[in-house]
Amino acid sequence: MDPIRFAIENPVKTAVGIIMVLLFGGLALNAIPVQLTPDVDRPVITVRTNWSGRSPEEIERSIIIEQEEKLKSVQGLWKMTSLASLGSASITLEFNVGSPPDRVLQDVSNKMDEVQEYPEDADRPVIDIADTASDDSIAYLLLQADDPNFEVATFYDYADRFLKPSLERIDGVAEIDIKGGREHQVQVRFDPKELARRNISIPEVAAALRQDNVNVSAGDMAGGRQDVRFRVVEQFDSLERLRETVIKYDVAGSPIRVADVASANLVLEKTVHFDQCKGKTSMTIFVKRKTGSNVLDIIEDVNRVVDEMNAEGGVLRSFKNDRYGLRLRNAFDDSHYIHSAIGLVRDNLLIGGGLAIAVLLLFLRSMRSTLIISLAIPISVIGTFVVLWLSGRNLNVISLAGLSFAVGMVVDNAIVVLENIDRYLKSGADVRTATLRGTREVWGAVLASTLTTIAVFAPVLTIQDEAGQLFYDLVLAICAAVALSLIVSITAIPMAASLILRPHRDRTLGRSRNGEGASSGDTARSSQKFSPHNLFGLVGIFAWLTDRWAGLIHLMTFRSLSSAWLRVLLIALTMAVSIGLSMWWMPPASYLPNGSKNFTFCRMSTPAGYSVMENYSVGQRIEKELQPFWSATTGEEASANGPIVDQRSGKTYTDIPALKEFFFVVARGSVFMIGISQDPTNVEPIAAVFNRAFNVVPASKGVTSQASIFGRGAGSSNAVDIEVRGNDMRRLKVACGFLESELQREFSRFSVRTSPGNFNESGPELRIEVNEEIAKRLGLNATDLATTARSLIDGAFVGDFDFEGDNIDLILIRDPSIELAPEEVAEVPVTVRDSTGTPSTIPFGQLVSFLPSEASQEIRRVEQQRAIALTVTPPNDVALEDAQTRILAIVEQARVSGKLGNDMFVTLSGNADRLSEVRRLLMGSWYGWDWQSIGSVATSRFFIALVITYLLLAALFENFIYPLVILLTVPLATVGGFAGLAIVHWFDPTQQLDVLTMLGFVILIGVVVNNAILIVHQALNFMRGETDEVDQKGAMPMSPRDAIALSVQTRTRPIFITTCTSVFGMLPLVIAPGAGSELYRGLGAIVVGGLTTATFFTLLIVPLFFSLVVDLRLALPFKRPTSQTLPPMQPTT
Repeated sequence: MDPIRFAIENPVKTAVGIIMVLLFGGLALNAIPVQLTPDVDRPVITVRTNWSGRSPEEIERSIIIEQEEKLKSVQGLWKMTSLASLGSASITLEFNVGSPPDRVLQDVSNKMDEVQEYPEDADRPVIDIADTASDDSIAYLLLQADDPNFEVATFYDYADRFLKPSLERIDGVAEIDIKGGREHQVQVRFDPKELARRNISIPEVAAALRQDNVNVSAGDMAGGRQDVRFRVVEQFDSLERLRETVIKYDVAGSPIRVADVASANLVLEKTVHFDQCKGKTSMTIFVKRKTGSNVLDIIEDVNRVVDEMNAEGGVLRSFKNDRYGLRLRNAFDDSHYIHSAIGLVRDNLLIGGGLAIAVLLLFLRSMRSTLIISLAIPISVIGTFVVLWLSGRNLNVISLAGLSFAVGMVVDNAIVVLENIDRYLKSGADVRTATLRGTREVWGAVLASTLTTIAVFAPVLTIQDEAGQLFYDLVLAICAAVALSLIVSITAIPMAASLILRPHRDRTLGRSRNGEGASSGDTARSSQKFSPHNLFGLVGIFAWLTDRWAGLIHLMTFRSLSSAWLRVLLIALTMAVSIGLSMWWMPPASYLPNGSKNFTFCRMSTPAGYSVMENYSVGQRIEKELQPFWSATTGEEASANGPIVDQRSGKTYTDIPALKEFFFVVARGSVFMIGISQDPTNVEPIAAVFNRAFNVVPASKGVTSQASIFGRGAGSSNAVDIEVRGNDMRRLKVACGFLESELQREFSRFSVRTSPGNFNESGPELRIEVNEEIAKRLGLNATDLATTARSLIDGAFVGDFDFEGDNIDLILIRDPSIELAPEEVAEVPVTVRDSTGTPSTIPFGQLVSFLPSEASQEIRRVEQQRAIALTVTPPNDVALEDAQTRILAIVEQARVSGKLGNDMFVTLSGNADRLSEVRRLLMGSWYGWDWQSIGSVATSRFFIALVITYLLLAALFENFIYPLVILLTVPLATVGGFAGLAIVHWFDPTQQLDVLTMLGFVILIGVVVNNAILIVHQALNFMRGETDEVDQKGAMPMSPRDAIALSVQTRTRPIFITTCTSVFGMLPLVIAPGAGSELYRGLGAIVVGGLTTATFFTLLIVPLFFSLVVDLRLALPFKRPTSQTLPPMQPTT
């Protein structure tokens, strides 16, 4: 079936099809989930194991090493990182992109089952799975009280029981995490002297509590037709029952109960962290989403649930009759940024579409023609939503940016078709004939340009890295829109043209009726008609320039030796200049843009050994330093505290925004701070404000950054992770201390963060070693002595307590009212028994030795080796590749100086590693003229895209030489791409050559060849006589020289129209500032710059090179004897 004829002869059916596409596109738009960025399917599994009170060294030795040995062989594992801290172990497993989450979760669970045993009082490991799409919180909720004397942390159990479930029930919520609260626990508080007086040992109390606190199954037994299950239920569920527990019997046979020697109290656990917002204690609730869910819908539902909790009769007002005025509020969420970013792209799409239509109207000077071509924009764009929905993608900034780029491209095919129809109308054909024959004539060129545009993206879709998944949405949107534009150009456009266009009234537009170049006199007369319809003479000037340019091409393609050498020299010189300028303008690369998210954060590491209360004091001092900014109500009020010099970048800020929100979270060894700007368009100065405030704590180290929309957690996309591994921890600390000082000197102390924090400092520790000889003589083991020590110091876990249906910890602990200094622990009296069972009391120090030592705050391991990580966050105007080069120079300096031994492994991981991998996949790696470099370039996606384009053009033209003429425009466009990027970088120094920007060069391959295809295709038609340009009844073949010149003359106008519509359609993406514009501005600059440059070269270099190829073929002694063989050279006049 001929689709062109069918569309023309069945306009109603074609119109119905268009309406159906628009209808289903609108339905799909409402059904597609909306979020900020595309989902990146890299599963991340975390295995957490708690062992209360144990040191990092104990946890590493007894838990982490055993778990690592099993987990190292999990299939698809990309990286394994472990962290041992006080009382907990954490192993993070990162898997290759695309690994099935369910499978890897099952594999990890199976490996954990293979671990033979854990310490008796250690918790079972908890396995959590997330991915880079759902790992970040999408909303931060703050719970505060109006009563300044109420400690919000005490509200945790109520929040966990009532607030958390209500939020977890929201569709799309994956996890609700509450920070800043204190859980309830039951403490059995004893007086060591009273126990010693009654000859009771601490292990005896612990054993009695464990033995009388059970809830276990005793099995089942057949009882008639049913099985009867048996269960031993003796779990503590009341303090009275706990107090009545018998510990032992005295010599008189009287029971000694818990109440006789201790007290049982329901209390809050020891404070391990603080949350505070603007001077008031708070509790923070983090909301995390499920992968593929609609962020905007989730946040809308979260706000609705929060309002219900705060309303009359809600759970918050119902708490103790609203005595404390507890209220929950949404301090920050992603919806504001998503609305701004998507709104900006939507506006750019509309503005770009409007500019493209305005360009069409300017060139065509016909409302009818402009209306016909404009049909391609809504049909192609709205139809793309159907493709996105069917492919299971979401609507995000990247996919919408792809649609914006496609706006100028989708009209290209329609312009080519309508312009050819218009030529037939000018030659005197009726509308129906002109529509049918005009569309058929350029059908091959339209198909070729569309297929090349789509085909170049096929290799990009095979990239499985994180950036490759980001490419997918952009590529899918462009390919879908361009493919739909092809269908529109051969169906909707000819159908609309046959109904709307009218027979052409003879207007001299620089061409004669038969399409040959008009005389200069005709052109001059046309240019003198300064009418509005003639654009005040601009149309005549354009026609005159077109004629002169075609004449120049006609002159330069004269078939002679001197002319051939002139063409070769001009082409070679142009290529050499283009390549040279491209290499000169090529900037250092970065991984991903940061975006402009209104979320500034800081991680501060406090000196080793600082208590939680001391860290809280540090947080309060910084909060007080920042009070002029978070108490300010306007930017002018906040700016009065400036100017501020950013100590990281050296930049001075005078326009400083007020802080809408400021809160900090204190934990052992660190203070984490978050600031939200009152002005979302002015966020950058907040980091400088934070850095200045840190000067009040000179012994601390902190790094402040603006959160990236791509960073995992609150991290920068430009950060470089340096991991140093080795077996000798002492030498490892020395080496990393040298690297840290050099990196701080190179980038500033506010740019370098270490993990563990303050790794080269150790906190005070007293190591307890058992006196084995005395312990064995008295029948004591290490477990008994460890229970004694923990009970005297921090409390020993002895079981669970049933508190209102929930299990809480049961802790055996020295009465806090009995003060005990660290050096006095050895003097505490404890009861022991000799071999005959006779009790006696001795100081605890006779059973154990207390050895002063230094303790690590954390132990980090990477791939089963101890490691220290240094993260460098350079200023935003420093490219990742540039920072990487400077870091490698420092590492080499450490090697040469001997600070970094040969047995230590240094790797640049994280974004640096990802940049190297994506760059290798996209462009290849060049190490010199060797087979490795050649192979890397030959397998790069850019080179494969060139090969696919070449083969596709060869198949379409039935020739292996002509595609080389067309592909000549690619290197010529590259220099324009780098020039466009350099211009944008000059206005915005933070714009780098990131991997999304690199994709612009792949897009150029499919875009810039279209104009060259038009010239080559039309010239071949003229040479073969396959056009009605001369005579509709019998076409006459033309000489190559005349055909090339006429092809340039007749195709200059559509080339300029398509280029201008594409450029103006994309221009808003390049120049419009706002949320998310950093993601696509560089890409747009490359495409706009490359397309503009390639257009000029297409009209000059392509005709010259094509003429050389034709002359060479005619000069060869043999030609293929087919109907496609070019005719012999005709004499010219």
